[in-house]
Amino acid sequence: MSTRAPYLDTSWHDHDVAVGDDFYTHANGGWLSDHPVPAEYPAWGSFLEIHVRNEDVLHRLLEQAADADEPADPATAMVGDYVAAGLDTEAIAAAGIEPLRPLLDRIDAIATTEDLSPVLVELQRLGVDALFGLGVQADFDHTERYLVYVGQGGLGLPERDYYLRDDERSRAIQSAYRDHVATQLANLGLSDDTSAAAEAVVAFETTLAESSYTAEQLRDLDRVLNRVDADELDDLAPRLGLHAHLARLGVSPTSVAVDNLGFFPDLDALVADTPVDVLRHYLRWHLVRTFASALPPAFEDANFAFHGRLLGGQQEQQPRWKRILSAATNDIGEQVAQLYVDAAFSPEAKARCEAMVDELIAAMERAVRSADWMTDETRAAALTKVSTFTAKIGYPDTWRDYSDLEITPDVHVANRMRAAAFETERRLGRLDEPVDTTEWEMPAHMVNAYYNPLRNEIVFPAGILQPPMFWADGDDAGNFGGIGTVIGHEITHGFDDNGSKFDEQGRFRMWWTEEDRREFDRRATVLADQVNAYPLGEDLAVNGRLTLGENLADLGGLKIAFDAWRHAGGGDADDVGGHTPAQRFFLAYATIWRMNYTPEYLQLLLNVDVHAPSAVRVNVPVSNLAAFAEAFDLGDQATLRRPADDRVEIW
Repeated sequence: MSTRAPYLDTSWHDHDVAVGDDFYTHANGGWLSDHPVPAEYPAWGSFLEIHVRNEDVLHRLLEQAADADEPADPATAMVGDYVAAGLDTEAIAAAGIEPLRPLLDRIDAIATTEDLSPVLVELQRLGVDALFGLGVQADFDHTERYLVYVGQGGLGLPERDYYLRDDERSRAIQSAYRDHVATQLANLGLSDDTSAAAEAVVAFETTLAESSYTAEQLRDLDRVLNRVDADELDDLAPRLGLHAHLARLGVSPTSVAVDNLGFFPDLDALVADTPVDVLRHYLRWHLVRTFASALPPAFEDANFAFHGRLLGGQQEQQPRWKRILSAATNDIGEQVAQLYVDAAFSPEAKARCEAMVDELIAAMERAVRSADWMTDETRAAALTKVSTFTAKIGYPDTWRDYSDLEITPDVHVANRMRAAAFETERRLGRLDEPVDTTEWEMPAHMVNAYYNPLRNEIVFPAGILQPPMFWADGDDAGNFGGIGTVIGHEITHGFDDNGSKFDEQGRFRMWWTEEDRREFDRRATVLADQVNAYPLGEDLAVNGRLTLGENLADLGGLKIAFDAWRHAGGGDADDVGGHTPAQRFFLAYATIWRMNYTPEYLQLLLNVDVHAPSAVRVNVPVSNLAAFAEAFDLGDQATLRRPADDRVEIW
């Protein structure tokens, strides 16, 4: 086995910072100093390094396909046509907003609130999140079948508190947002006073925000998983006629899930009290907001100026080919993924990762068996859940069928609209079918991973199974400290504060004894408090409750990955570069989370992201592990050596 260990590159480290004071900076300080955020990104770190390499692979493949006389396969042909249309800026400029014209005419024709639902249906088919959201996924009570989920929505800012905060920064964003809405309405050629129209739209959204849950509240599954009989939907919003609205979408479910029961009566009253001209402005805004990046430069530039530069801190847009490839990933992701996996993910890499998953699941079983705070009744249910975990590695066994989707090399926004409608119809059309357990929720070239509680499955796309996360020929310390902790993270999501509320079949069901659940929640609260207290910087704070699920998964994933590595014989390896195997494991872990942020983007993440910033994700988990203190021989005075009574241990 190779001993490749680039995380031992001394130029990446900051030896002026002690391991026990700030391990994240000790391991990454040199790299962070040498790698400022590029102008075209809001952040820069390991995940984005892999993402850019993956983009380069796809770019090269598409250029080769463009030079060929005939596309090699249907996937290459479709992606090639999609990208060609996106790169044809002359055609985009010539088309202007004409592809949106039929919808704009429908919006113009709204005369009463009774006219609203049919137009809203057309918009929702295209993925326009106006007034409320709607989707289809497995039923949380009967996971073998699908269920319609209806939820709060209709906001143009990232989260409801952006409308309601009254500090200087928030007021500046609110003012800029009103200007942005006015700019885009003017770009549509609206003859009305666009400043007044934007003011009315933002006032409407602010009222919606007041009835919306916060990002933290939306994580409360006991609050948001509410089953409502379909024939009772109209009691929630009689004027909107939600039951008839679903029928217009072509579905007739017996029940639906509603995330915010108080939102819809408030929405219903708001729509009734709002002048029709304001509703028309609101729908125009959300239509153009959805497709701005596919429209002529005036729309795309305004969209970037607000979302990219103001909220994200980006100084310039990414090259156009990257923007179009990103759109293709969103619209026809599995077609893009097919090109990638053939070139970048070997059978040997897949086999090694599968073996690591087996080791990590076995480590989770050992963790459950050794949890001395848990009663035998709950332990037995937890072990059953562990035994039924399934894993998907690399790419789907069967690729999604896009044969009914028309993609042409002509007008980019038309392709985007057809792709959105195709996806909506695909999801709505499966309501009467059994759940497809082979489906993937993200394309295989994505640098990400996930746990699906409704299927009790963990999924690791080929896109993330790349250096520095995973080396097909790398040493075990690096791989278990890298991708092993990510695998452990996703496994632990099955037992975090939310994942632990689903049983082995994915049903939302309390399988804990009351005593054990109280003890779990007590321990989780200690971790939330540790994160809340983390000294991130002036005027910056992490919400330990918003990020609790991810923090629990980080802690549990690190612990079981270390156990899996030791169990696989990793502790018997030789020292490399003056570092013991255990030290290399933890250095690899710190390396995968290295990340620089623009100040604007960091603040955005703190407001809306369920993940804590990278320094927190490294320093808080290691401070709770005795194995970390032992690996680096930390004294009792070290900041990251918590006293045993202060440590959090769940799994």
